[in-house]
Amino acid sequence: MQDIEQYISETPNLSYLGDLICTKDYEFQKKFVDLLKIEFTSSLGKYLYHIKIDEPRAAAEVVYKLKYKFNVLGMKRAYVFAENHKERLHVGNMDLDADFRKILKIISSFLETV
Repeated sequence: MQDIEQYISETPNLSYLGDLICTKDYEFQKKFVDLLKIEFTSSLGKYLYHIKIDEPRAAAEVVYKLKYKFNVLGMKRAYVFAENHKERLHVGNMDLDADFRKILKIISSFLETV
């Protein structure tokens, strides 16, 4: 796998959401972001729980859901990283967990500010 720095240097953004709705519908955007925050927080908790109790295959299913949130947040490289992490988790390999958590932290911080 390539250097983790290229994955964690990505900055989340809401450009995709603006492109998706093609208007300045701020009410819709706020509702979408609120839903994204709720779903991300829930998935984050599930991921951390499954890693803590040594259930990598269950964690892989959560990573599968999280990676699409990365895409919505304009984090294409993080999406690729998540896909690789998910594949490794499916075979019981949790080596990328620490780096994946760095990406999760970046997203958590971003979602707290929007």
